[in-house]
Amino acid sequence: MKKIIILIISFIALSCSKNDDDFIGSIETDINFMPVEIYNNSNISENPRLKLKLITREEFPCYNYSLITTQSIEDNELIIRLEKISVPTICLTAIGPATSYIDLPEKINKITFINGNTIDQYSITINQEKISINIIDNNFTHLLFNQTFRYPPNSFAYVSGTNIDNTEIYEQFLEVLKENPNFTEFEFEGEGRIPYPTTSDGHWVNHPSKYFKYTDYEEFENLKSILKNFSEENIEENSGVSISIYGWNNISYHSWLSN
Repeated sequence: MKKIIILIISFIALSCSKNDDDFIGSIETDINFMPVEIYNNSNISENPRLKLKLITREEFPCYNYSLITTQSIEDNELIIRLEKISVPTICLTAIGPATSYIDLPEKINKITFINGNTIDQYSITINQEKISINIIDNNFTHLLFNQTFRYPPNSFAYVSGTNIDNTEIYEQFLEVLKENPNFTEFEFEGEGRIPYPTTSDGHWVNHPSKYFKYTDYEEFENLKSILKNFSEENIEENSGVSISIYGWNNISYHSWLSN
């Protein structure tokens, strides 16, 4: 009996412990993808980097599975070959898809995905305002958004949620932003996925986000103290209110860090 228990424990240990070279066969799941702009660090000032995010439609036992690819560029065509699904050394326990982030050069005009003998192709146009992608031929890949806006330089998003009995706080801080001569409110014109949060979430009232551009970076930095003072004067603890400022350069300020 003791030997059986030891064998069972050994089997479980081997099943749960994988090295970096362990993979799951070939790619048999379909792939969703979308262009995104991301940052390398957390809340450190830096310009966003343009990537192509790939997400398997199949979900796996750990949410940190990786999608392994190889890529090359030929005559302004980005060629992506799907290789394998990588099993993580340490499992972050939660069901989720395998993902991958691939550099998306701004000069390309075509994307080709290769999975075994199957080829999918898309045309792509990239400018400073938007990424536009259109299907040429698709079998196993699925584009999530045809149009994706980019972060406008020197911009930020005002994101706020409240309770049902204190919605005026959203309007009050919005007025603070509108009254600042260094901030100009704008909208993303036309169709496309907006890179900023479009509303807050998790509140009784999730208000629509508002977007601004600034002419003076120091004034944007002053929002940290402006938000802190406003929060201390107007937001009660556990009142169900949050205010966040998300800058295009990866800098953010939050009311819950102030009260």
